[in-house]
Amino acid sequence: MLSRITGARLLVLTGADPEWKTTFWKRFDTDRVRALAEAYGADEVLDVHALAARQVRDGALPDADLDPGSLAARTDSTLCRLLCAPRVPAGYDRAPRAGLGRALAAVYAMVFHRYAPEALITCDVEYDQWGLAVELAMRWDVPVLHAQTTGSMKAYALFPGSRVGEPTFRGELTLQIGDFFRANVWENRSLLEPGVARVMERSRLNMGRPSWWRKDGQAALELRTEAERERFRVFAQDRFGFDHDRPVVAVFAHALSDALGTNREVFADLAEWLEETARFAYGRSDANWLFLDHPHQRIFDETGFFKELAGQYAGAPNLRFLPSVDLSKNSLYALTDLGVTVRGSVANELPALGVPVLQAGWSEWSGCGFSQVAADRSGYWKALDDSIGAITAGRPLLTDDQKAGARLWQWFYRCGTDVPSQLVPHWETMPARTLLEHLETRMLQIEDDGEPLHAAVARMWERREPVLTRFDLTDAAEIRRHVR
Repeated sequence: MLSRITGARLLVLTGADPEWKTTFWKRFDTDRVRALAEAYGADEVLDVHALAARQVRDGALPDADLDPGSLAARTDSTLCRLLCAPRVPAGYDRAPRAGLGRALAAVYAMVFHRYAPEALITCDVEYDQWGLAVELAMRWDVPVLHAQTTGSMKAYALFPGSRVGEPTFRGELTLQIGDFFRANVWENRSLLEPGVARVMERSRLNMGRPSWWRKDGQAALELRTEAERERFRVFAQDRFGFDHDRPVVAVFAHALSDALGTNREVFADLAEWLEETARFAYGRSDANWLFLDHPHQRIFDETGFFKELAGQYAGAPNLRFLPSVDLSKNSLYALTDLGVTVRGSVANELPALGVPVLQAGWSEWSGCGFSQVAADRSGYWKALDDSIGAITAGRPLLTDDQKAGARLWQWFYRCGTDVPSQLVPHWETMPARTLLEHLETRMLQIEDDGEPLHAAVARMWERREPVLTRFDLTDAAEIRRHVR
């Protein structure tokens, strides 16, 4: 789409290093990527990992002028993901990975210097193989478009002229999404309400993700009224031996090795956040505490960290640790008086249902105002203390506007920023063979005249908007025409 708008050639950067192929990309095939890229009209395909490996092998590592601290952070986050561990083990030799990072940065610097790209488009902004490209693009004032692997066609964008000085792509994006949401979604909330109601109904049955990575019957929320919730709450409290007179704080563990350090976070890593929160909870017997492991933790942590942490507090009468999939969405909703997370999607799902959430870090929606976001550690502990006191005293922690904002976010994420396209099959068109068959049919049989994606990309590019939108959210008449 951008090639049509700018007249630029399409250069595809691909490849994978041996560690990624061994751990996660066992079936990665550069030749297939090349063929797919050419089907989409690529002018050139470059295997950046082959070039980086050659530099490492030859001992030729040109300086990409990359900040040492940034490289070290990318190295550690990548190693945590590759090792499926919440932290790099003590004594682990970081040098090989750091060397590969320097080589990748040098290759990306060469690409920016030689090709002077109009934009960098990436499926990911984390780790060394993608994140270093994003960091260098930001330094070179190259727009970065981040395609989202959910829904139909979704993308975020960061344009040089709109940056305010946050050190990471995600940090900048958090602020810009907040501004865009307030100006174009919140201000049009009355016009969007019919769409919001439909999406909220879908989210109750999880007809679309994310819903804290649940599916099938586990994701269905059947409780409709506060009276139903209170009756179910008694059953759920008794199941865990919780005191009925104490509030329940639900702590949602994020995937422990996932994208560490890519946005603002209060703690050094997710494991430290869980450890210190559990220590705080142990000393707060005036509340019941429910620690929930991430539903897909097994692919993010092979160290057994959560189970080990649970063992340390096995005798605590007011603390419970369990896999989240052992708890139905009905129980989760009925029990939780306060949700606590770093950047998990519960931070927007629970407020939409009327349950307040405290975040110990930034997510893409942290600037939208419907969750409480701690600025630092002292602020985090104070917010926990104040929240428990407020719930105990019967003071509400969530305003009607915050609940409305969270409901609007559900629409914005699942619908408003999800562009249907004949060229990009919906990500749930599975299995993969089916998705490719659909794609082949569309490419061979369907003309792209009037393709919605063209107009959406052009609007985002020309206006320098941080999100790709299904239709023009700045135009009330357009909203009325589409949302009924």
